[in-house]
Amino acid sequence: MTLTPDIQPPRAGQHNDSTSTAAKLVGGAILWLFAAVTFCVLPLSTMASDGCNEGDTQLICSIGAQQAVVFIPMLTAPTAAALGTWGLCSRRAIAPFAWIAAMLLLMGTWAAVGEITR
Repeated sequence: MTLTPDIQPPRAGQHNDSTSTAAKLVGGAILWLFAAVTFCVLPLSTMASDGCNEGDTQLICSIGAQQAVVFIPMLTAPTAAALGTWGLCSRRAIAPFAWIAAMLLLMGTWAAVGEITR
């Protein structure tokens, strides 16, 4: 009697493809780099308020806007990184949309901070 391993085809919805794994690794690296740059660089945009004087009506010259420029990226980047990582690791049908939502969340953060500092 010879011992042979049981070879079974993958179940429906199960991805054992090396291309899929490589795509997930690249997607994860892009997500984490984008989140890291958002977290580390974007709060520095508050320096756009350096030229503000008393009576300036620009949005960045208000204290609330300056705090938003700092805290929005610092809260959004880790949230997006966690959401996108879950999307890449989960086998649920909706999981790939979590990565897309995470990337859109980061892009929206850049747009919002850009609008405030304009």
